[in-house]
Amino acid sequence: MSTVRGGTTTALARVVGRDAELARLSRLVSRAGSGAPAVVVIRGESGSGKTHLLNAVTERAAADNWRCLRLQGVESEAVLAGAGLLSLLLPLRGSLASVPHRQAEALSALLGWGPAVEPGDRFLIGAATLSLLAGESSQRPLVVAVDDVQWVDVQSLDALMFAARRLGHDRVVVVMTHRVGTLVPVPLDGFEVITLQGMSAPDARSLLGPHFSPDVVDDLVAETGGNPLALLECQRMLSQPQRIGAAPLPSTLPVPERLRDLYAGVLGALSPGAWRAAVLSAASIDQEAAPVLAALAAEGWAAEACLKDCGDVLLARGGFLIFRHPMVRSATWERASVSEQRSAHAVLAAVAPGQAARVWHQAEATPGRDSNLADELAALAALDRSRRGFAAASQAMERAARLTPASLLRGAWLASATEDAYIAGDMDRARRLADEVLGSNTDAEPRARVLVVKGSLEWFYGTFARARDLFAQASELASGRELIRTLCQLFHTCHVLDDTEGMIAAADLAAAVADQADPEQAMLAAYLVGAARVVGGRPDHGGPPLREAITLLESDPNLRDDPRHLVVSLLCARWLMNPSVAMAYAERRMNRAREAGALGVLATALPLFAAGLAWMGDHIRAYAFAGEAVELMEALNITADPGAAYEAAATECACRGMHDEARRLLERARANVALNGFDPMPPHLARTVAACALCRGDLTEVIEVLEDQIVRFNGVGSYLEPLGVAPMLVEAYLGHGREGEARDLTVRFRAAQSMEPYPHVAAMVARCEGLVAVDLDEATAAFERSMALHKDVPDRLEMARTELLYGMRLRRGGRRVEARKHLEAARREFVTMDLTLWVDKAAHELAGTGERIQSRTASREPLTSQETRVALLVASGLTNREVAAALFLSPKTVEHHLGAVLRKRGLRSRTELARALAVEPVDFEATRSP
Repeated sequence: MSTVRGGTTTALARVVGRDAELARLSRLVSRAGSGAPAVVVIRGESGSGKTHLLNAVTERAAADNWRCLRLQGVESEAVLAGAGLLSLLLPLRGSLASVPHRQAEALSALLGWGPAVEPGDRFLIGAATLSLLAGESSQRPLVVAVDDVQWVDVQSLDALMFAARRLGHDRVVVVMTHRVGTLVPVPLDGFEVITLQGMSAPDARSLLGPHFSPDVVDDLVAETGGNPLALLECQRMLSQPQRIGAAPLPSTLPVPERLRDLYAGVLGALSPGAWRAAVLSAASIDQEAAPVLAALAAEGWAAEACLKDCGDVLLARGGFLIFRHPMVRSATWERASVSEQRSAHAVLAAVAPGQAARVWHQAEATPGRDSNLADELAALAALDRSRRGFAAASQAMERAARLTPASLLRGAWLASATEDAYIAGDMDRARRLADEVLGSNTDAEPRARVLVVKGSLEWFYGTFARARDLFAQASELASGRELIRTLCQLFHTCHVLDDTEGMIAAADLAAAVADQADPEQAMLAAYLVGAARVVGGRPDHGGPPLREAITLLESDPNLRDDPRHLVVSLLCARWLMNPSVAMAYAERRMNRAREAGALGVLATALPLFAAGLAWMGDHIRAYAFAGEAVELMEALNITADPGAAYEAAATECACRGMHDEARRLLERARANVALNGFDPMPPHLARTVAACALCRGDLTEVIEVLEDQIVRFNGVGSYLEPLGVAPMLVEAYLGHGREGEARDLTVRFRAAQSMEPYPHVAAMVARCEGLVAVDLDEATAAFERSMALHKDVPDRLEMARTELLYGMRLRRGGRRVEARKHLEAARREFVTMDLTLWVDKAAHELAGTGERIQSRTASREPLTSQETRVALLVASGLTNREVAAALFLSPKTVEHHLGAVLRKRGLRSRTELARALAVEPVDFEATRSP
């Protein structure tokens, strides 16, 4: 990259003192050109050379035949939904036909390339952006350069960052500049960061040239902090005697903090016409020259003469008016009087080519109330909302609220602005607006709406305890459908917090106030009542209302595919303790949520779906979906999840021998538990930690964790059965030679169960009895009872593990022939479930019986979760592009994963893959449910 210095004098000045940064960028670009995408943020103070470094990257990339897309953040454009994306993606519009239909439809609506569509999740825009960038990079490498990222509109930056995080094996590098001290509307966590420091004295001498004495340069570096722009301004303002040290330096030098003052002096020297051109340019919503020229002409100025006179401030380039430095725009606007600012907006409104720009300029030109203008802004917000421009809709609704003279409307519109900000992902703005509504005298309904927003923010990014308080407050103010929805959120929050009384109270209130003529209210009320009865210890009474909720969910056309009810549909099966119930509709609903881009809903629903699949023995899909949930939570920065996704993924990784990845996932689960102020080792996390420890053979940790659970929580199992952790602990005790404690615990485990325990619990009791039996015949009888009971439950993993333990017991008792039958049955089941760790354990035990295992599946390299997802979809007949659209990945990433799948599995084609994954479905209709 340092070869750029061999160009013109201007190019040399741009990169002086930045060899290390350029070398680092060069390495990232080279890796991206080989299919390892990179995202880098160049951070520095104003004038530190961020833009010049960005230009050096794009110039070098262009010289190497890369495609370069450029986006310049403009502070005033933040009010226009998708303004940044429109600028960035316009050169790729011709490739829109290659983007999946729903994604293309959403992006076209946002950017004005197509008609508005029904409002949907904002992540479809990000998915479309990913598809366009990935498609272009398949033709030639692509560099996306974003200057002043802090001024890119939220909608555009959100989409771009989503795409950047989902690039997998695409020849794309995204380089952004960020001015230190300014807020970025979307988190940039996890990306490469290059922080620009001040220039050293030797580099400053190279920048300033031979006409400065070394002592003067040293003084300038000390005074300016080595800021390149400040040094160049010194080059402009210092006299020849000052440069060589023959005259003292001025008392005020253009150090970064004083650059604004310096520009104020430059602006003060402009002619009246040039000053007006600068003010109009600062007020303009974009950098297009046409509106400014039209405004100058409308006011009677000679536009060409005005622009010629402000050459030190504005540059006319390619139909755009660009300020010499972003700070010049700020200095111009700050210097302008209020009347000059308003008149500039007024004249720009008169010549604005589009409705959005006209309305916004009129709003900025209006100091007081204006009901007509407020209504226009509200209509503009509705249009933005229909295009998924929720960030712009929020800003328009807030401005409308400021303009309307109707106090009742003001609170309702601010509440809408709050909701739009939340949907857009602008959490700080949502909190600020919500607090304003709650601090006013507005009606109950808007207050309830913003309380729900604040509760939702706490659910995803704060603490569940605070979320419960906010939902409870909202339930006291809401009515109708909003009340029932709020009670449902309150119920789920109480569930996470083990607040049984709160759950029952929320369900009772929903049953009392729900309008049974409204299918959604009737469905949610039935669901809450059924779940509350299960929680209250009467699953037999909970079953009927839960099935009624499922019937309503599937029969009503508005509820049938609404992504908002995906989680409820899965939880119905969870409370029925029968995951097979959801199999009739779960995948259809999941696919509908994918199509709508409802990734926040998916991130919450996927762990539930994965848990149900795992219980049914479908560990291939459980692994795939648990991993996807983790990826989405990390991509969406959801930090308040109680750990379900990480725990499910950790368990699946441990069962495949991927212990390092399991540890990483457990650390994330622990972090989420700590963030929410939960017990450091709640039962669900403890069971997962113990299961992972059992997989890697750390029996000491199994014992320590589960003994603590018995003391503090009675060792409850997944369905709150007392001493449900006993099966793992019994194994660990026996592994440590503590037979007496294993037998005592087994006796306690059986005694703790009801007269008629669920079959899966009874099967585990019998397994423990088989493990601790001294007499082999007694052990055989117990294992046979356990196997018979397993047939009534869908948990194939535990059934296979019982076969394994049974075979191990027989082998150690000298009955090798019988042992082989059970060990081989266990091995086959583990192979079917793709649980490579357990495959190896079963194969090892078989070898101990003298059986020779000749199977490609033994000790094979496990697939990653994302590879598994790709394999499943490819095996179902989807093309790479269709798989990419379903998983919000690029086709190149899918292609890479498919190659890895075929290599790891020793397959040669998609057809062979489809055959390899064509496992006969298991009928679980006999599964017991209340």
